[in-house]
Amino acid sequence: MNAVTAADNSSVPIAAPTILIVDDNQSTAQALAKVLSAARFQTAVSYRGADAVEYAATHPVNAAVVDIHLPDLNGLVVTQKLRERLGPATPIVIVSGDTSMELLNALPHVGATYFFSKPVNATQLVERLQEWVGEAK
Repeated sequence: MNAVTAADNSSVPIAAPTILIVDDNQSTAQALAKVLSAARFQTAVSYRGADAVEYAATHPVNAAVVDIHLPDLNGLVVTQKLRERLGPATPIVIVSGDTSMELLNALPHVGATYFFSKPVNATQLVERLQEWVGEAK
């Protein structure tokens, strides 16, 4: 059973880029989905890494926002698996409260495009995603 859900994107055009949000904190994931939907992105939300990887295998994804600490897979593993599935051009943004040098040094090795520390500055996240995948008009 695929546990990835599409957020309420009723006001978002169908052709809008899809952002996959992977965060086990439901309120954080839903808040990100709301912010991204307001910026005219489609969103898909997963609370588990394996579900996100499975979703990306069968649905078009224009970018992903991945938390590091997930209940099933480490976000670095999820990022590496998403990078394998999505190819080198798709932005994968890591979000975490963990800002250790170990984590930061691992990001390029797993294919992460960018890192935001939590709490995430929503305006900056939206601006980056708009630069990378565009904004639906």
